[in-house]
Amino acid sequence: MSQRSRDGNELIVSYMFLRQTIGWIGTLLPIVLLAGNAISSSAPRPDSISGYYYTDMRNVLVGTLCALGVFLVAYQGYDDVDRSITNVAGLAAIGVAFCPTKPAVCTAGAGACPASSVPQLSASQQMAGDFHLVFAAIAFIALGLMALRFAKRGETPGGQSLLGQLRYGLGFGQPSGGSQQHNTAENIVYHTTGLTILGCVLLAALSNLLPASVKAHWPTLFVFEALAVFAFGVSWFVKGKTIRAIQARIRKARHLPPAGTPDPGTERSPVTSSVL
Repeated sequence: MSQRSRDGNELIVSYMFLRQTIGWIGTLLPIVLLAGNAISSSAPRPDSISGYYYTDMRNVLVGTLCALGVFLVAYQGYDDVDRSITNVAGLAAIGVAFCPTKPAVCTAGAGACPASSVPQLSASQQMAGDFHLVFAAIAFIALGLMALRFAKRGETPGGQSLLGQLRYGLGFGQPSGGSQQHNTAENIVYHTTGLTILGCVLLAALSNLLPASVKAHWPTLFVFEALAVFAFGVSWFVKGKTIRAIQARIRKARHLPPAGTPDPGTERSPVTSSVL
């Protein structure tokens, strides 16, 4: 194998690993926060993912968001639009990590309050909380758009209206004659996860209009955030061929080739450059 082919295969593997890592972060974050907080503390569960900043899971939350941000910024994507979206999402995720959400405000006569609650928000807490909301909204919207763009089929054909270019750019356009057809099942996943993320952003915003009695008994904000994060992770899982990679490893473990038999995986990468 030539040096150029070997370097190309290594680059493909690196990108697949990066996508898989981002997928693991997205799918596991809500679960880790819930389980870790249940083990380390008997305090009431926060009503949002961001609320875990004020629990024993603070370092896990901040570290995960920073790692996710770095991975997204490092991701190059298919074109300049992909790079711009992932850069914005990555920087916004880091902004979420370093601008904590507003702590709970506990007034006299309010009953049992979390240990992290304060009697009144300071100016810095108010400002950080406002920035947190902006960064979180930007990050989720960008991740939703990126999930939709995973279904994009090659270059956008010329001669289309602005609406047509937008539809094609978000994976809803028809492929041109020379475009490679994507797996239909994968495209369904991309469309479903992308719309789920964007829908959860809208529902999370609308949940603020619910009565306080409802929000006190139902962690609606956490549910919508966790759903959006999980959907984001699934989209990157599929893009990173995670399930196929696991299946390939299982098959390889069950049917190891005889000693001295060349591994076909070293002759030809199972992933073509079209995944980039």
